[in-house]
Amino acid sequence: MMKNRHKLVFIISMLICSACSHTSTKSIDLSGKWNVHLDSIGNHFIMLPGSLAENRVGIAVKDSSVSMLSEGFHYIGAAVYTKEIKIPHSWEGKPLELFIERTKVSTVFLDDSLIGSQKSVSTPHSYLLLNGLTEGNHELKIIVDNTKSLLPLGGSHAYSEHTQTNWNGILGDFYIRCLEGTDIQTVRVEVAEEGDGEVNLTVLNTDPYKKDEYFEIIIYDTEGNECLRKQQRLEVVTGESTLRLFFNLSKPELWDEYSPRPYTLQVHCIGNEIKKQVTFGIRSFKANGSKLENNGRTVFLRGKHEGGVFPLTGYAEMRKEEWKRYFSIVRSYGLNHVRFHSWCPPEAAFQAADEQGIFLQVELPLWGSYTTGDTLLTNYMKTEGEKIMKVYGNHPSFVMFSLGNELAGDTCLMRSVVEHLKEKDPRHLYAMGTNNFYWDTRTYACEDFFSAMRYGKETSDMHTDLRGSFSFADSNDGGIINSYPPNTLRNFENAINGLNKPVIGHETGQYQTFPDFKEIKKYTGVMQPLNFYVIKKRLTQAGLISQAENFLKASGALSALCYREEIEMALRTSGFSGFQLLDLEDYPGQGTALIGILNAFMESKGVISQEHWTKFCNDVTPLARFPKYCWSTNEVFKADIEVAHYGKKDLLQQKIRCSLLTESGRLISEKHFTADLKQGNLNNIASIEIPLNCIEVNEKLSLLVSLEDTDYNNSWDIWVYRPDSTSIIKEGQINNITVTRNSDLFSRCVVEGRKVLYIPHHEEIAKQSVGGLFITDFWNYSAFKQTAINMKKEPSPGTFGLLINSTHPIFKSFPTDFHTNWQWWNIIKHSRPMILDDYPSEFRPIVQVIDNWDRNHKLGLIYEVPETKGKALVCVSDLFACSENIEVKALFSNLINYLKNLE
Repeated sequence: MMKNRHKLVFIISMLICSACSHTSTKSIDLSGKWNVHLDSIGNHFIMLPGSLAENRVGIAVKDSSVSMLSEGFHYIGAAVYTKEIKIPHSWEGKPLELFIERTKVSTVFLDDSLIGSQKSVSTPHSYLLLNGLTEGNHELKIIVDNTKSLLPLGGSHAYSEHTQTNWNGILGDFYIRCLEGTDIQTVRVEVAEEGDGEVNLTVLNTDPYKKDEYFEIIIYDTEGNECLRKQQRLEVVTGESTLRLFFNLSKPELWDEYSPRPYTLQVHCIGNEIKKQVTFGIRSFKANGSKLENNGRTVFLRGKHEGGVFPLTGYAEMRKEEWKRYFSIVRSYGLNHVRFHSWCPPEAAFQAADEQGIFLQVELPLWGSYTTGDTLLTNYMKTEGEKIMKVYGNHPSFVMFSLGNELAGDTCLMRSVVEHLKEKDPRHLYAMGTNNFYWDTRTYACEDFFSAMRYGKETSDMHTDLRGSFSFADSNDGGIINSYPPNTLRNFENAINGLNKPVIGHETGQYQTFPDFKEIKKYTGVMQPLNFYVIKKRLTQAGLISQAENFLKASGALSALCYREEIEMALRTSGFSGFQLLDLEDYPGQGTALIGILNAFMESKGVISQEHWTKFCNDVTPLARFPKYCWSTNEVFKADIEVAHYGKKDLLQQKIRCSLLTESGRLISEKHFTADLKQGNLNNIASIEIPLNCIEVNEKLSLLVSLEDTDYNNSWDIWVYRPDSTSIIKEGQINNITVTRNSDLFSRCVVEGRKVLYIPHHEEIAKQSVGGLFITDFWNYSAFKQTAINMKKEPSPGTFGLLINSTHPIFKSFPTDFHTNWQWWNIIKHSRPMILDDYPSEFRPIVQVIDNWDRNHKLGLIYEVPETKGKALVCVSDLFACSENIEVKALFSNLINYLKNLE
């Protein structure tokens, strides 16, 4: 206990002082060894900053769960952190600040005297002790409580076990500092494009009298060169006050994704040692009708979702270098935008985004509902929003703000929060939430932009959809891409018609890939991939583990194909403002949703290269519109060529080359055009027509569109078939081969050793099969199966696409990859993959359907009956139901020819 009990004259526990960094020697670094006490466990020594799990303190996790990654040690509740600190003689009686950059609900005691409590999960906790402490040793006690019921956050990713975990601890900067007599608390900078600027300072004068002070501001550019130095004399009253300084920056450099030029402003009171420093940028990010503009340039947001996936630490990175690595990967895949789902990142993330030109959407920590009369929630969110603005609002990368994810409830309360925050800080664009009221999404007058999965209710024709895929619970048959024959004409123009504000597709994609078990060895930190172990064990028991690598490659190729179509649909939509993928990386929670082309470590899975991805996901993207992917040689291939140009500036007199090539690279046709490509537009280039009668065999071709003398190019596969190579699909005898839909006849043919092609009626095999799904299963099979059943809807078939033995003789004149591609759409959609679990363990179908890891069936679409030497062939696609399609006729012909040529 202190001999001289200090009097707490004035405690301000809610002031936020990390809106700027401090440069001072007058601080005590609190990092290092601390004692922690947990009621159920006892005392331990740990290292802070860090989490309990990082220090291996808590309850050891032993049970295996398939639903998410797991902490090695888990703890929810109050943790009491204590440490003895030593106050130097020069600090005695002077005002002090305890600064904790990031934690959960905290309560602070000094020598058993309560200092205060704070609840922000988005911003630092700052505790001021204005009468200071006596010289010598004192006990500092910080109670951190991560009990969810303490805060009204719903499923917010700020507290979620599924990604960055509901950690308990103290992260980032952690210190006590001695305040000056005149201490600058917060700095807010606003600069017009012409360079006229205003600095608003929140100043705390702890002296008992008002005084005149000279304040000096110094501005540095990105390279550290001094751009401006100015002094101004201002009167400072006792207590807290707001002061304004004005300046003019000559030749200002504007901040943009192509010129990320953040400035550094340093301000101090002359004579005081402490200097405050903030990052700011000069930019004008605004909505102009249905478009987003930054400094007058139209912006198309090519974004990703960030749900807090940090597989080594279990919490958000606090180091700028790690966020720079993260954003450099984002940029390398053609993206310029990140949305933080129901949480706010730390200072380091904003700094890195400022330097790398990334547009950020930040959200309040809420995934839940505003209940009428819930003033506790409303006031918390207003206060939390104000803090976020004070701390991070200067950053030029911070352009958009949302009240949370998929909110429901009282729209009047939501509007009140938006209007409150807009009044406090109009430097950002605001929305009442992201994908609010998802069963019937609407936008409101107070919103500057609209982000949702559809506009309005679900319709049978899917005209309200703002993305191409859904769970079967949210859309019959899983959305546009799975429901309608493939083409490159479709877009979202029907959905956005009449919406005179920027519209952004919400959580686009969500196509699963099979697990990459090589990833397991990468988990060397807090998180354990117990879910991967469970899945691997199930596959082993099902006898499928040897195929896991091929399942990954094949499902990944299909996932990338579907993501490509999602992205091009968005780019083909005139007046659309962007998309937010879910996700570029895996989301290893909520049932384990491996929906990324990158793994949880932001590393490639090897399913698509960065070079290939950026052909269709880039600031300038060539596009081709054509009505189908499968053609006959007696047709003329027709396509409209466009370029979606959201790059830096107009490309005048740009030369464009359109080429049609064979897989071997042989040129079929080439056309050249010259056009002015206007920035911010979907530029129409030309219509092309190419006769296909020169194609001599069934073949896959590639349409390549290139912008000459640039790296921008894009290509599409099309399949061309000769009508004379196809057969009419019918039952009966064809070339001494029995084609039947009768199971008894098929069985007799098998027994008698006759050549037979069996195409069963689906109603006869319903109990031995699953449904036909073209896309890879949405998000996670188990997550939406029961939801669909409860809604009296048909659940997803739950499959991950095809694994094809593409070298098998049945494909001699039916060109195919080892994975699903567009020419398989009709065949798959009219199929019921057969469950072949009773077949020999080494048996592999010619065309295998990859099942989800909850069921782990061995599924066949085309397969030979064992021990018949290939004479008994089964195709569970109802080729009769889609017989008008030339690719279906070609497949049927190949099946017949294969049987015909068997000895």
